[in-house]
Amino acid sequence: MELWMSLTLLGIGLLALWLYMLSGSKPSRPTRPRPAQPRSAQPRPAQARPGPARLQASQWERKVLTQMRGDQARFERTLAAKRNKHPRASREELLEIIYEEYIRDNR
Repeated sequence: MELWMSLTLLGIGLLALWLYMLSGSKPSRPTRPRPAQPRSAQPRPAQARPGPARLQASQWERKVLTQMRGDQARFERTLAAKRNKHPRASREELLEIIYEEYIRDNR
């Protein structure tokens, strides 16, 4: 009889602890659904950013060289390869592509 009572009290205690933990995980107030943003308010891709927000070629070059640990020969080879692949892209665009691919591949 004593074992049965102990197990019952243990079960009730565990249930109370589980309910207490569950109540703490819910937000204190209901969240409202976010309205859908119109297409004009959505962020633009990196290539379509306006002038002042875009980095200059020297800034991109510094970022890429930092990622490549200052290896100038590797930088020039990569830039030449990207120029062959994207002949109409500006230097800033090429450096941005190189930087973003380098970051993506080395995560």
